[in-house]
Amino acid sequence: MIGLGIIWPIIPVYALELGAGGFLVGLIIASFNISRTLFNPLVGRLSDKWGRKNFIATGLFLYALISVFYVLPARAETLILVRFFHGMTSVLVVPIAMALVADIAPRQKLGLYMGTLNMSVMLGLGIGPVLGGMIRDHFGMNAAFYSMGGLALLTCVLVMIFIPPEKKCPLSGKNSGGVSFKKIIAHRVVLGIFLTRFFTASGQGAVYTFLPILALQLNLTSSQVGVILGANIFLIAFLQRFVGTLADRINPKYFIIFGTFASGLIVLWMPFVEGFTMILFLNILMGMANGLALPGGLVITGQLGRTMGMAALMGITDAAWSLGMIVSPILSGIILDLFGLSQVFIVGSCLILTGSVAVTFFLKGYQPDKA
Repeated sequence: MIGLGIIWPIIPVYALELGAGGFLVGLIIASFNISRTLFNPLVGRLSDKWGRKNFIATGLFLYALISVFYVLPARAETLILVRFFHGMTSVLVVPIAMALVADIAPRQKLGLYMGTLNMSVMLGLGIGPVLGGMIRDHFGMNAAFYSMGGLALLTCVLVMIFIPPEKKCPLSGKNSGGVSFKKIIAHRVVLGIFLTRFFTASGQGAVYTFLPILALQLNLTSSQVGVILGANIFLIAFLQRFVGTLADRINPKYFIIFGTFASGLIVLWMPFVEGFTMILFLNILMGMANGLALPGGLVITGQLGRTMGMAALMGITDAAWSLGMIVSPILSGIILDLFGLSQVFIVGSCLILTGSVAVTFFLKGYQPDKA
């Protein structure tokens, strides 16, 4: 995740350097998540049947391989294909790792286990932008992509060494549940989580995609952008274990509702402030809000996954996030071209607030399984 974070804030800038406009920048960002949306549920179902470790290791190896292709395009349009295949490899890693952790988590400590793993994911994404900005400023754009590939390859080796064989992970892949995708998505709580993740991703994607461009207008450096995004993600990371533990004791839906609503209000203010300090402050608040919301959704998904198929359900909810990340950059790119950058953040705020309404409605009456 450090490797993915390294290129995160520089992809929009890289696309602009290759001649992309707002819409094409959005399409390049979206192509990563188009492939995630297409392949996530299928890969999750296959992992429920065939196990976890080989999927994760294969995904990391391909992740490293595809990193090299980022430095080859002479035109911005070629990045669409590279991002598509990059997204395809990523579905083999994080959702499957989430399912593996949910497999082995004791029932009363599901929030703690899921929060711990998500903390590592967010720490990686938080460290990455800081390193990415520094690497680009001092060593050039290509060095950032090579760094991502090298870290993915290293992680692949570590996975092969430290994750035990499937026969020593008896819970892994044994809970496919036999529930069809149609029945899963028709479940009221699953639908609520799906819609919330979709709208939240659609709104937050405006921030994560176009904040580097807003920073350029404010004359901020790549390193400062890395610090801003890093602070946002670090706050999410540091709250994961704490909030995950609370979500084992308190109904997790309340964390989702409050965190999502607060995040939407914070995004609304971003285009109306100036300077590094204020943008940093708002991203710190946004990180705290998202740090509250994320563990609740993971706990609910983990609880339902024990009967529906853990990786299948993780794949579907992750696909909802990816689908939102498809809509967000394309919609935001169109808004940027037609109405300007400020409207991108305003629309993003409205989408996040819609997610808070969705989770409040669909999870009304939800009580976690304490058995």
